[in-house]
Amino acid sequence: MEKLIIKRKFNAPIEKIWNEFTTAELLKKWWSPDTMTCSYMSVELRVGGLFRFCFKDSNDKEFWGRGTYQKINEPTYLSYLDTFSDADGNAVPPSYFGMEGDKIIESLVEFEFSNEGATTAMKVTMDNYYDSAMTGDMIKGWNSMFDKLANNL
Repeated sequence: MEKLIIKRKFNAPIEKIWNEFTTAELLKKWWSPDTMTCSYMSVELRVGGLFRFCFKDSNDKEFWGRGTYQKINEPTYLSYLDTFSDADGNAVPPSYFGMEGDKIIESLVEFEFSNEGATTAMKVTMDNYYDSAMTGDMIKGWNSMFDKLANNL
């Protein structure tokens, strides 16, 4: 298994970026790829708590996901186990949404934040069980979400 790594910088202090990643109302504004919207968001910010979301495409097709928080170290580190889910929060395989794969996959997603003057550096590391085509789509999707965040700051 490979790791997918994305690094970004945001023109905001670390506390603001932390709030953007841990407050449901703020996350809902930017947590979706550029071709989608976030129609549902909930955050239970505690180890073992759930982070649930729904992406909706232009045809109103829904893609649900959830994360189970693993480690929280405000404001520098946040990790969760990410998986596709149904609308009730039950883990499902990618095939549930018409994608390749019949096994439920949980991927560790880790966010590291650090101050760099007036900006915040972010490093995302994610377990990657997918092929190169899916990996390319994932990188594009993550970066389009982070572009939305940067534009909302």
